[in-house]
Amino acid sequence: MRAIVSGKQNADAPPAHQSVSDGATSMSKPPLPASMDALLDLCGRYLPPDDLELIRGAYEVAEAAHQGIRRKSGEPFIEHPVAVATLLSELAIDAPGIAAALLHDTVEDTTLSLDDVRERFGAGIAAIVDGVTKFVAVEPVEPEGDIVSVDARKRKKARQQSETVRKLFLAMSEDPRVVLVKLADRLHNMRTLGSMPPEKREAIARETLDIYAPLAGRIGLYLVKSELEDLGFLHLEPETFAHVSARLDDEMMKRAEWGKRMCRRVQRELAAQGIQAAVNYRLKHTYRAYREAEDSGMDIAGLHDLIAFRVLVDTKDDCYQALRVIHHLWHPHTDRIRDYIATPKINGYQSFHTAVFALDGRLAQIHIRTHRMHRAAQHGVATYWLERAAHGERVDGATPVRVAEVLGWVTHLAAWQRELDLNASDFMAAVRGDLFEEQIHVFTPKGQIRELPEGSTVLDFAYLIHTEIGNHAVGAHVQTNTSQGILIAREVEVDYILRRSDIVRVLTSPDAAPDASWLDIARTRYAREKIGRALRRTLDDAERTRHVSEPTALSSIVEPLRHPSGKRAQVELGRCCFPCPGDHIAGLAGAGQRVTIHRACCRTLRGALARRYDVGASATEPLAVIWPEIQPITYRVHLEISGQDHPGLMNEVARCAANIGINVSGGRAYANQSRHRAAMTLTLDVPPNLRLDFVLRRLHTVPGVLDVQRDMMKGCDEKRR
Repeated sequence: MRAIVSGKQNADAPPAHQSVSDGATSMSKPPLPASMDALLDLCGRYLPPDDLELIRGAYEVAEAAHQGIRRKSGEPFIEHPVAVATLLSELAIDAPGIAAALLHDTVEDTTLSLDDVRERFGAGIAAIVDGVTKFVAVEPVEPEGDIVSVDARKRKKARQQSETVRKLFLAMSEDPRVVLVKLADRLHNMRTLGSMPPEKREAIARETLDIYAPLAGRIGLYLVKSELEDLGFLHLEPETFAHVSARLDDEMMKRAEWGKRMCRRVQRELAAQGIQAAVNYRLKHTYRAYREAEDSGMDIAGLHDLIAFRVLVDTKDDCYQALRVIHHLWHPHTDRIRDYIATPKINGYQSFHTAVFALDGRLAQIHIRTHRMHRAAQHGVATYWLERAAHGERVDGATPVRVAEVLGWVTHLAAWQRELDLNASDFMAAVRGDLFEEQIHVFTPKGQIRELPEGSTVLDFAYLIHTEIGNHAVGAHVQTNTSQGILIAREVEVDYILRRSDIVRVLTSPDAAPDASWLDIARTRYAREKIGRALRRTLDDAERTRHVSEPTALSSIVEPLRHPSGKRAQVELGRCCFPCPGDHIAGLAGAGQRVTIHRACCRTLRGALARRYDVGASATEPLAVIWPEIQPITYRVHLEISGQDHPGLMNEVARCAANIGINVSGGRAYANQSRHRAAMTLTLDVPPNLRLDFVLRRLHTVPGVLDVQRDMMKGCDEKRR
């Protein structure tokens, strides 16, 4: 067909994204599907025509490679990469990122090779495509006639998954567009998951909750994180999802009028002080409401932040002024004030969080931030592109964004991989344990922020700073806030559990060296790997290794507990029998990846297994569990204390517990005044670094205390203990 280049055709010329390419006119090209037209329209709002040509070229290559292939839903496969690219265009991602999204499945699913992509589109786009392409495990060839066992297939699948995730994380350290393409790919797959068979649907939903939703949170894409969590929850536990959703809808109806009154009142008070603000509120997402209610043992209606109010202002100074106005209007709950503006989270999140006793005596959670902070809170790392598009700035897509600008923790992870040379499964364990758990931030003496998993100790902090500091640590000088908000300083041991906003200076000695007990103190996988390697270096030779009588001291670190599904277990301790380290224990597998740990003598455990057996359900046998398989976790004990009665005895016991870092969650006291004797029952939440025998010895030192015993009857049959 003849190319039309005459100026006479200008009046009827096609849109910019249909311009001349490769010597042929747009008229020679087949019409684009509506989805691709919509994508080019979105991209045309922030990209120049030349970039649109790159995107169309990527579409043509992808469409030809996927020709004739359909998804499980019946639609042409090309609609999936177009949908992924559309999700990224809504974030104003540059043209190479959009092109890579269109091509992201070609190397994995078609005859197109990575070299083909590199030759046609350049090294940058090829690197993004490679980063999101699944790792292909090369396995030994099985002899003819042999049947590969189910276990072998599971091991291969697990290895492939671990290697794929490791590959993704390391590619992220070079170019954050890799993770944006991967998350957009996963989000569209989750939105269309209903067409997959049940087994595949469950496996993808579990992986999403286990890896990709937490990953979205770690890079600040909270909108994506929330949707991934809700979709994963929907496909794993549809009945529970429906029940929780109905409860949330009901609570929203009950609180809607109160929420509107709150918004009007806050906006009116701020306007009176000359502060322009947009005030609204949001309802907690389904999965997050479910998990927080389960973890706290509360009813969903009791969650204090089920509804959270947002106050969006223009400047950082307005944030501080708005906080002042709100605290003047309503009394704040001091334990719930967080300043993430002065000290942002590691993913860049900034906001004031406060809770106040507001209208009708209800506790109201309020978040105060600027409009820009709000965009960053929703879109995380993608804000880099959104901000530039909003200002009409062109991002040079050929030059990758330096990951240090937006994802500092990824560079740490890449450094860990190079330093420790972890295999894929250990790498995944480090990611889940050190990065995806709830985080706290602490400060160095120079004010630098370091982020660690909740429950981390001085030892974890020391190894995070430098290996040699960790190897020679003897304690730390810590400045911490008391419950009254007073900053105090003290010297602590290496097993001290760090608290949010502690200022930590590690104390070292040239004579100090890693000890076997440090494996029980360290919380992070990184620190435990470092300690394990230091301990193994103390072995003179392999012969000595065979004669070590305590294998836990110098042997490899025990792998975390696995759910029967093969995933790492989400462990919780039974509230019926209150197991603690040293008890003989067993696990009860639950939905998702949850495993509840019970004492082996627990009546509730035996009853649950018996009921499953009666109805023919699965998992009718307890899981064999040992304590080293469980990530260090706070445990609860019930104590019976007897003593010589005197005024303030209960208070002295509670103070003793507080001084060693233990929360008293319940207690009662009984006095026999005629005999001057007292009996107390205490319920303690004991941090994982404290042994029960140490706690009992310390309580024995309280003046007047005669005996301290653990209540062993809680939940258990006496004959089975």
